[in-house]
Amino acid sequence: MKIRAAGILAIFAWFAFAGVASAQDLGPQFKKFGDGIYVYVGKNFFSNSGIILTQDGVVVIDTGQNPIISREIAQAVKKLTPMPVRFVLDTEPHPDHTTGHFLFSPPAVVIAAAGAGDSMRAREHEDPQRIQKMAASSPEMKAALEGYRFVPPQIEYHEKLTLNVGERTFEMTYMKGVHSEADSAIWLPKERVLFSASAVVVDQINILRPFVTIPDILAAVKMMRALNPQYVIPGHGIPGTTKIFDDSEKYYALLLDRVGAMMKEGKTLDQIKAEVRMPEYATWGNQDRFPTNVEAAYKMIKGN
Repeated sequence: MKIRAAGILAIFAWFAFAGVASAQDLGPQFKKFGDGIYVYVGKNFFSNSGIILTQDGVVVIDTGQNPIISREIAQAVKKLTPMPVRFVLDTEPHPDHTTGHFLFSPPAVVIAAAGAGDSMRAREHEDPQRIQKMAASSPEMKAALEGYRFVPPQIEYHEKLTLNVGERTFEMTYMKGVHSEADSAIWLPKERVLFSASAVVVDQINILRPFVTIPDILAAVKMMRALNPQYVIPGHGIPGTTKIFDDSEKYYALLLDRVGAMMKEGKTLDQIKAEVRMPEYATWGNQDRFPTNVEAAYKMIKGN
């Protein structure tokens, strides 16, 4: 699938706001990864979000961990440019990446991989009081949720989508079985910037749900590495280089080695979960997710 966004402002407008953008202080959580490419880097493993300026408007990638952060991202866009947000691209459908869509759409069109909308609706159905509970968590959160609407994707693509906005190209690729029901890698080929979704995370244990497999994760890593990105922006964690992929591959290789050795000793999955240790990664966050990783390794080795 290919989508081309028609030009909406003259070229001189681009130069007018490009100069402002280079001088703007957006705050400590915002980092620049090239001309007109900004990332909100979440604290404490909160989700990351991208702001991409183009001659024809703004593209936002994910809309923040929660609505307080979503409003910070929206304010940053206003500081950077008077141009509208044309598209919101989702790397995944989970609420920590999508709840803030209501601040951007409309006018923005939300695009995600097939299945994203169903995933979002299922979560809302499972916890119909989610927004009310979030609003009750603090006065700041209640204020940030003012005007909230549930906004699923207006466009869902299958396998691949190429979006042309102004002078930039965004290539979205569906990644099966890596984190959620509808994960997308988002690649800017000219700028060599890759948003790798939560297929890999930095300095933390990822949650491997029952439909997630280590072979699918490793296949996605191989695909993304082949793009030869200059910058990798993970769904969670500090952006960096392809070392992020190296660290992930080393972790899974060691996990498979440890679990495989215990399986050869005849130990059950429950025994392995109780006994296997990975002290090399003891400093990583979200250690409570480790049993899901052990189970995924066990299934892979057993051939399930």
